[in-house]
Amino acid sequence: MKEFIQRLLAFSIGPAGGALIAFITIPVTTHFVSPEEYGKASMFALALTMLSTFQYLGIDQAYAREFNEVNDRKTLFLHALLLPLLFALLLLLLIALNLGTASHILFGASDQHSAALLLGVSLVFITFERFILLSIRMEEKAFAYSMFTIFIKLVILAATLLFVLMIRRDFLAVVYSAAAGQIIGDLFLLIRYRSYFALHDFQFDRALLRRMLIFGLPLVVAASASTVLNSAGRIALRAWSGFYEIGMFTAALKIAAVLAVVQSSFTSFWVPTAYRWYSEGRSIRTFQAVSEGVLLFMSVLYFGVLLFKDQLMFLLSPQYVPAAGVLGLLCLQPVLYTVSETTTLGIVFSRKSYLNIWVSLFSLLPCLIINWLFVPSYGVLGAGLATGISYVLFFWSRSYFSSKNWKGFSLTKHYSVMLVLLTAGILNAFHFPFMVLANLGMLLLVIIIQRRSIITIYMKWRGSKDNNRSSAFFP
Repeated sequence: MKEFIQRLLAFSIGPAGGALIAFITIPVTTHFVSPEEYGKASMFALALTMLSTFQYLGIDQAYAREFNEVNDRKTLFLHALLLPLLFALLLLLLIALNLGTASHILFGASDQHSAALLLGVSLVFITFERFILLSIRMEEKAFAYSMFTIFIKLVILAATLLFVLMIRRDFLAVVYSAAAGQIIGDLFLLIRYRSYFALHDFQFDRALLRRMLIFGLPLVVAASASTVLNSAGRIALRAWSGFYEIGMFTAALKIAAVLAVVQSSFTSFWVPTAYRWYSEGRSIRTFQAVSEGVLLFMSVLYFGVLLFKDQLMFLLSPQYVPAAGVLGLLCLQPVLYTVSETTTLGIVFSRKSYLNIWVSLFSLLPCLIINWLFVPSYGVLGAGLATGISYVLFFWSRSYFSSKNWKGFSLTKHYSVMLVLLTAGILNAFHFPFMVLANLGMLLLVIIIQRRSIITIYMKWRGSKDNNRSSAFFP
């Protein structure tokens, strides 16, 4: 248990530090950039996320799956990088040949050619970053992973301060600083890990590449659907509303990213650990203990955000406070995704990656329908409602398909807590009187539901502490 927590904390340094830096960067940006301009800038980040999902071809997930199964990891790395990098270069070429169209789709104007071109260049650099950091993570080099994650965020912060304080204060300041910071940080990463790209002993292995594609391609559909799920709110607001609403919605998403830090930290640590435990034949109770511990931590953290939602939004700028109501619904995304990482193991262990397609469809289709019904009339609130409900369905479907392919554990407690969280998110969106008391009451209910988990965690902690004391007297 002690080693488990130590490695989890080591992997958490990077995402937590990166989030702290981002939490400084965001208010710096929002204090100088209006919601409408911020909405335009968010379309650049949205396009970068969506296109990068397609270009990886699911091979990044296949790389993680094969990492502990092969002897020559450098060859595996180069094979994994090959197709995503070629795809990224193709996207760069297509954008360069259609700068006016790309600019209009992103920013509502056809003359922002440099910003559109930076999108294509960034796609190439984040491909290198993705596979280098994935290698570091799979090697369980927690400190190196964390330090490079923080370094990249620091460079972006420095570039943001330079642009918004000394050069300009519109959406281009956000786009230029994000792209410049990312590229500079990734260049350092490329130089530091240039040994990964040694080609002198490289031999093309068609069978290896084919195996990764077979595993990865179904995940493209699933990952793409998942990306659309995460982006559907902003896409709907772009179609039926305006850049002001996109800016407000994106600002609330940035606060929800506080919980996404925990998601990123846990996932970075959990994926290699879960694979290793499975290969070692660990007991199902070990996986269950982790799942229930994560559920307890994330649900309590969720209510912590709800209790201080107005203050958190005020940190960005007073003009973004009206978006506080939707924060609870958006926070369901990182909360339920993080917990689902502990309940979806049956899918990855069985190698039935195609099941993720069904998971994505079960959550994406309702999301699109709810956005279509509610965004034209309710704007940001409609987009938030679609996101929250869709992630409840995401968690359920991910857990359901996992249970069909692995001897899992009971999820009754998980579903009970999930229902309380969804109720809290909806109630907070409407600003009912005595909302603070209602949130405290629902927090108490969540704790009561998980009382046995709390007792179990406490007993394990006491047992570990007693063992340490015994070893001190009886070496």
